Amino acid sequence: MAGIIKAGSPRTTSHQAGGVAFNFADMGSTYLSKVQVEANKIIEDARAEAAKIRKDAAEEGRRAALQAVEATLRGKVEQQLTTIVPALKQAVQSVLEARQAWQRHWEQHALKLSTAIASRIVRREVQRVPLITVELIREALQLAAGNERITLRLHPTDHGTLQDHISKLTAQMNSLAETRVVADPAITAGGCCVETEFGSIDQQLEAQLARITEELLA
Repeated sequence: MAGIIKAGSPRTTSHQAGGVAFNFADMGSTYLSKVQVEANKIIEDARAEAAKIRKDAAEEGRRAALQAVEATLRGKVEQQLTTIVPALKQAVQSVLEARQAWQRHWEQHALKLSTAIASRIVRREVQRVPLITVELIREALQLAAGNERITLRLHPTDHGTLQDHISKLTAQMNSLAETRVVADPAITAGGCCVETEFGSIDQQLEAQLARITEELLA
């Protein structure tokens, strides 16, 4: 049978009913604490994510800045190279040309010096052995063979000292061509010059050395 609650009768509490009391205030506090913890974690996660984003952005910005600097430097270097490389090539070419000019100068200088030394030696040898001049005369006359008239020009000293040898040579040539011997002070001692109607054969030491020098310098 159901119980009847009368007016004015005291309410039976949960303790009296034999159960445990349920405190709504405690339940709300626990829930709020849990929510607060979760909220704090969300905030911390958000802060960490924001920091990571800032770090990544800074790193990306740094890389972009470095790439921009490298591109700028590369452009400047390439621009400078377009100016420097031709200048370097020109400098190298100038050095090579200067070196070649220096070599040519000293080659010519050395050759002229050698020619001067050779001239002195040959002159001394000609003075010691006058027959060397006779051989030069013979060679010149042979080269002039075939012409109708030949003029042999000698230094007066050679004309006098080598007269017998020259007479023999010209006697052989007279059968082939009219040969005339002239003492000419313009001809250097030890040499000779043979003139024909078609040209001349210069057998002077200076002329021979000049021809040798020219061939060596060519």
